[in-house]
Amino acid sequence: MGKDKRLERFIEEVSRIMPQVLQGIFRRQRADLLAKGEISIPQFLLMFLLCRKGFMKMKDIAHELNVSLPATTGLVNRLVRDGRVKRIPDEKDRRVVYIGITSRGKQVVNTVRNQRKKLFTEVFSNISEKERVQYLKVLRKVAKYVQVHEEK
Repeated sequence: MGKDKRLERFIEEVSRIMPQVLQGIFRRQRADLLAKGEISIPQFLLMFLLCRKGFMKMKDIAHELNVSLPATTGLVNRLVRDGRVKRIPDEKDRRVVYIGITSRGKQVVNTVRNQRKKLFTEVFSNISEKERVQYLKVLRKVAKYVQVHEEK
């Protein structure tokens, strides 16, 4: 079998399996905090972004999440209302407002992280150490490729 045919078969299998894996993971996570309706996945992603990057302008959040500014405003408004993020005006320029995560928002992110850690422990405990090392190596390569080509 030629190289192109093998790659095509690989892509078909990854395209079939990846959604199943992601749906299974999201379903398991949703069975906890997200399913209770406390937060949506976009709200979690926004809070997770703020945990990683700190205070951000609305336009930068929209860019990072790849959503429109009005959609970002809606997400932020709901999170502010729920006390999970806060608006902080720039001291030098009143037109500029930064968005930051509150302790309540950090608590939500930590809860989801702990749920994710528990889930991944359960999933990956059924895979050998050698397979986990291989998986991580490939995953890092894919992540690096995606990051480099995302910036172009």
